[in-house]
Amino acid sequence: MEFFDRLFGKKPAANAPGPMDEEEFEDEDIQSTGTPPIQEPPEFVRAVELQRAYWTHNAGEQAELEARGVEQLSWRERLRLHHLICLQRRLCTGPERAIATEKCRQTVRQLITPDSPYRPRPAMIWQEQPVQPGSDREPDMQGELLNQSLTHIGCLEIYRLDAADQPTGIDFVGFDELSRVVFAPYAVIRAAKLYYGDRRGEVVFIPMLYGLTWAIGNKYDRAGTMTRFVSHLDGEEVGTRGALGMGVGQQDFSIRSQDGGGGMFGLGSLGEISFPLDTRDPRFDEKARALGIDADWARRQVG
Repeated sequence: MEFFDRLFGKKPAANAPGPMDEEEFEDEDIQSTGTPPIQEPPEFVRAVELQRAYWTHNAGEQAELEARGVEQLSWRERLRLHHLICLQRRLCTGPERAIATEKCRQTVRQLITPDSPYRPRPAMIWQEQPVQPGSDREPDMQGELLNQSLTHIGCLEIYRLDAADQPTGIDFVGFDELSRVVFAPYAVIRAAKLYYGDRRGEVVFIPMLYGLTWAIGNKYDRAGTMTRFVSHLDGEEVGTRGALGMGVGQQDFSIRSQDGGGGMFGLGSLGEISFPLDTRDPRFDEKARALGIDADWARRQVG
C-alpha cells in the first residue's frame, strides 16, 4: 500500500511532551483549543479534517434523525444519532444538558442490547505483533472487549479507502460484524485488515486518536501517548464496563474476563484481535454457517 508506506509507515514527527505545565494541562472538558494548525503532510491533514468533520455537532442532521424516530433508524443511523447527542451534550449547559444527558442514556442502552452490532463482545487480544500462521501463541488477554469511550463502546472507527488507498471518510464497524482484525505497525493512522464474519476481507486505516482530540485536545493528547475522558455520564449501565465519558487522546480499550479480572490498553499496542464464536450470540447459527461450521456441533463442543 504505497500511500500508507509513504505517509503513515511511521509515526509522524511531533514534539515530545516535556514536563507538564499545570495550567497548560488543564485544557478542560468543554473548551476548544482553537484548533491550532497541524504541521504534517497535506494527505495527513486531509485525513484529520475528515475525522474532525465527523466529530463536529450537526444540529440539522440530529433533528432529522430524531424526527424519524429511533425505531425507524438503521443501526448505523442509531450510532450516528448517539454520536450527535454526545456532541450536543458536551456543548450544552443547564436544563439543555440534562435533556441531552437523558437522550444519551437512552441511546447507550440501545447500543449495548444483545441484538446491537455495537455491543461489547468476547475477544482474544494479541499485543504488539499479530499471530503468525501456524503459531500456537496464546493470547495476551481475553474476555469482553470494550472501547472505553462512551462514543465507541463496541465498534472500531475506521477510514474507508478508495482505489488509490486514499481515505474517503470516517465509518464504524461493529465488533459483531468481525471475526478478526490484524494491525500494521504503530502509526498515528494505522493500516489494518478487517476480516468479516462472512469471510470478506478489507484493508482500512484506523485513527489512533479519538476525533474529539482535534477540537479540545492539548499537545499531550495529540502526541498519542495518553488518554483522558470528558463529559462523563455517571451511573449508566455501560459504566460498569468502564465507558463513562468521551475519549480524548489515544483510543483506549478494556477487557473483562469471566472471573472479574481484566486489563486496559491503548490502540497503539494492538497486534491482533480475534472474535470467536459465542453461543450466547443471537446470530450464532448464522455466523457458524457462514464459516462452514455446524452450529449444533459447535454448541456440543462448548458443553
